[in-house]
Amino acid sequence: MAKIHNIGPKHFVQFLHFPAQWENRLWVKGWTQEIQHPYRRSEPIILRLPFRKAFVIGKWQEAEYDEEEALMYAVQYREATYDDFTEEAGWTPAPDEADEKGREDIDA
Repeated sequence: MAKIHNIGPKHFVQFLHFPAQWENRLWVKGWTQEIQHPYRRSEPIILRLPFRKAFVIGKWQEAEYDEEEALMYAVQYREATYDDFTEEAGWTPAPDEADEKGREDIDA
């Protein structure tokens, strides 16, 4: 992970190698989550530089989070609900008859 350079208590900058495809954009919006104290997060602006490098500038959000919240946000954690597994949400259920053998066949 690229080193973050704080500019005062609320702002920061960062230089990093940006592996994504930029297409024709000169900047994109990103997100940053600290996984060490004080566990701040930000949605910085990432400016394109030559050779797939990037300059990041952002402002830390006012709220500080506990370690569990910070780690869950860093890995994009969220609770799955029943509504996530409906066909309207894009879920495709498994077919009723599959080629795989069931538990009963394994014990036989």
